[in-house]
Amino acid sequence: MTIDDLKSFVKLNEVMNVSDTAIQLSMTQSALSKRIQAMEKELGSQLISTKNKRHLVITESGDVLYRYAQTILTQFGLMEDELEQYRELKKGTLRIGSIPVMSQFGLMQIIDEFMTKFPQINISLEETEGEQLLTQLRSDNFDLGIIRDVQSNLLNRSQYEFIDLDTDELKVVLPVSHSLAKEKSLTINQLVDSDIATLQPGSGIYEIVNELFNEAGHTPNIRFTSTHIETLIKVVANANRATFLFNNSIKDLPRDQFVILPFTKPIYSNLQVVYHHGNLSQAGKRFVDFLINSKTKTTSD
Repeated sequence: MTIDDLKSFVKLNEVMNVSDTAIQLSMTQSALSKRIQAMEKELGSQLISTKNKRHLVITESGDVLYRYAQTILTQFGLMEDELEQYRELKKGTLRIGSIPVMSQFGLMQIIDEFMTKFPQINISLEETEGEQLLTQLRSDNFDLGIIRDVQSNLLNRSQYEFIDLDTDELKVVLPVSHSLAKEKSLTINQLVDSDIATLQPGSGIYEIVNELFNEAGHTPNIRFTSTHIETLIKVVANANRATFLFNNSIKDLPRDQFVILPFTKPIYSNLQVVYHHGNLSQAGKRFVDFLINSKTKTTSD
């Protein structure tokens, strides 16, 4: 019995007329009748009753076949759709823009696994600061972006898709010699007299720092900005300075030199995948699904 056999029988159940069904299936009435008879012979059950010449009657066996045929055809259609998606993954390049967090969140390993699974898809990855990434996304220079929500919030939510990948907590980094190094947690008010080193505007952290101080009625004493975390760490070492960084980027800091403290009221940020509504290719959709599934699996493990 073939898929076409099942499709013919389902159509016959819907139309309830052999002649009309044959027309809709672009076949002769004789050919359709022979197809039904062959199915009955294969199944060893009568599927339709021809006692009443005016009205087609589906037998109980025919009703059973109809129910299962519907399920089989639905699953077959889903299989065809998924296979078509794979066929559409033609050779090409997926352009990804990301803030510099790929190694911190294990994303390079996921990209490597994706490229192994889909060898026909090349990856062009550009790591850049949040402000530049947003500009590139708006200009469609990237197929998708990996960025923190503090930055993606600047995009028009009606035009973009936002999918959370991971959550990170903002921490205060101090040298062990800092006057606040013995505290368990900190408030912004406690940092008013400290010199601040921070990532540059557009990093997201710079904007958070200014907002926190402004909400507390203070102006941050920002003495130094940089695009590199390593540079900030060196500037903070052995001085009465503080910097603000997300936890995943500072997990390996030597604890004999630095103290990492949370805010008394914790501050969290989501890492997100962002892309234009309706503009993502099949390769892009497959990558996003692969990325989400990989992160979900990592979290559950």
